[in-house]
This record gives sequence, C-alpha cells and structure tokens, in this order.
Amino acid sequence: MLSRWFIAFACIDRYASTSDKVHLRNFAKPKIAYYIIIIIISFWSIMCSHRLIFYEIKGNLCGIVNNIVAAFYHSVYVILGGGIFPSMIMMICAWLIRRNLAHRRMKRTQFSLGSYQRNPLDQQVLCILFVQIICYIIFTTPQLCNLVFNTILIMTPDESRDELAFESFLNFLAELMLYLFPVSSFYLYTLTSRTFRKELIDFFRLVLVNCGKNRITPITPASIARRNMEKNETIINTSAA
Repeated sequence: MLSRWFIAFACIDRYASTSDKVHLRNFAKPKIAYYIIIIIISFWSIMCSHRLIFYEIKGNLCGIVNNIVAAFYHSVYVILGGGIFPSMIMMICAWLIRRNLAHRRMKRTQFSLGSYQRNPLDQQVLCILFVQIICYIIFTTPQLCNLVFNTILIMTPDESRDELAFESFLNFLAELMLYLFPVSSFYLYTLTSRTFRKELIDFFRLVLVNCGKNRITPITPASIARRNMEKNETIINTSAA
C-alpha cells in the first residue's frame, strides 16, 4: 500500500508544482512532503492491522482462511485502497499535469511572439508519468483479480488438488506482478527519459574519473629502491650546495 500511495501523492505533488496558482505551488514543498509521508505510513499501518489478527497459516497457505467477513473486508479495502483510488488519482493528476503544461506552453508562446520551442523536459516528465500509470495498472490488476477469486473460493469448503494447485499458481503470479512494479521505476525512467539517461551516464563517468584519480599505486621493491635513490640524490645535492 505504501508504494502505491507514495506514487499517487507524488503525482499530486507534480500537479501542484506545474500549477499557475501560488497556493498550489506552495503545497509542493519538501516540508509538506515529509508530513504526508508520515501520515501515509501511520494511516496504512492502522488500516492493515487486521492482518495481525485474522491471518493464519493453514498448510502451505498464509492468509485469512476461516473468516469470511474479514476476507471480504480485506478484499474490498485492497481493491479500493490499493487499486481503484490510487489509479484514479494518478490518471486525474496526469490529465491535470498535461493541461498545466499545455497552458504554460501557450503562455510562453504568446510572450515569445511565436518563436517559442517546446521544452523537451516537460514532454519527458509527462511521458514518464503516463508510462508509470500504465505499468501500475498492468502490474496491480492481477493481484486485485486474485483477491476477488480467493474471496469466492473461501465459500467453497472442499477443493480438489487441481484447484488448490491452480490457486497457488495464480497467487504466485499475482504476487510476482505486484512486486515487479516497485522495482521497475529505474527501468521505466531509463527507457522513457533521454535526460535521465544522460544524467545517469554523466554520473557513472564522474564516478569512474574520481576512482581513477584516487587509485592507489601498489608498492613494489623496485619502486622502493628507486625512491631511496631519489632521496639520496636529493641529500647529496643539498650537501654539495
């Protein structure tokens, strides 16, 4: 839940930062972001506390097994809180960000008397946002469908081995897709943003240059002898002078 709502509020922050209204831009500040992070962590820690009470292990299955009401609540809260609401916030913010960027571009065009060119950075940010939303929907939809499927299966007391195997396979795929989204941000940014790729390459070049400057030269007997000879020559020259 945390990663989903962090991204949702990041979209809200991007919308506020691109707005022409001062009070909305004031919302996009690091201090407010820290408060929102604390609120999100506290809220979802309370909302997920039912897992500590109703989760149990039955064979190879870990989850809400015998309580239909708790399983139904868990499915509803995950579908709404982890699927529908974050997706709606992301899509609405993406549309609002696109509108703000278009409005800003129109203003710049008017002030520059037609000689204004599009800012590629704005286009890349918008492209990253759209790709991130699409990937979020793709990666989280299997988990939401799996929750609905598991809730229905709870009402079926007797299941065959084939049904249990199929259910385990679906759980594995849904969990795998769910965990792929948080680790996909780096690859999404690298594939969709030219500026991000350029900054990444410059960073690695800087690291390699610094490593080359700070490289330690190994000490060998030949280097020690050469250093002693240079030291003796310096002493002799100083004495002769």
